[in-house]
Order: sequence, then C-alpha cells, then structure tokens
Amino acid sequence: MLTAEQIIKEIYLLPMEERKKIAHHIIEFGIKISHSDLPEILDVKEWQNEIASKPFNLKQASEYLGISSVTLRRWIKTGRISAYKVGRAYSLEVLDLKKFKEKNRTAKQISKSDFSISQA
Repeated sequence: MLTAEQIIKEIYLLPMEERKKIAHHIIEFGIKISHSDLPEILDVKEWQNEIASKPFNLKQASEYLGISSVTLRRWIKTGRISAYKVGRAYSLEVLDLKKFKEKNRTAKQISKSDFSISQA
C-alpha cells in the first residue's frame, strides 16, 4: 500500500497543470471514501478546513467558479457574490464560494428540468 509521503512525491513529479487538477479535484470533491486504516496524518476534515480558511484572490475564485475575472468583478459590484477588498485586491472566502457554487448548480439543474418538462 502506498503511503501519503510516496503519493506526494509522485505528485511533485507531475507537470504543474496536472498537480493543479489534482488539487482542484480534492478541494472540489474532497475524499469521499473514509477508511479506518488511513494514517492519522491524513486528517481530511482538518486539511479541508485549513484550505477553506485561506481566502481566494479574484483569479483563484474565478477559476474555481469557472467564470472570467471580469464576470466575477461584475457580480461582486452588483452584490451577487460577497467579497472584501484588501488594498486594491479582492479576497473571497472559500466557504462562501463553495456555497454559491452549490446553490447555482442546484438552480441550473432545476431550470434545466423545468425546460425539459415544458418541451414535453
């Protein structure tokens, strides 16, 4: 069985874009399966909370939401999404972004199902 240290070493050998995909996947979906034999060093909840405690900048938040930074800036100015300014830069709380993304994902699913019903 691979250890966390071995996996981390393997990840560092990957190109930066692949590492970003792995990090994004873990942030987005977490680690769904819980095994009692996981080492204590891999405390997923604590790790996710640590990531969530560090705010995203505008670029990171727009990538996370899958929108352009111009669109995100507009949403902030219109109050559609909350952010705070540090100097000239925006900071956005990760947990707020996650809730926003989930809320909008649900809204999209509802509107798609409404559309398909009206077409029947």
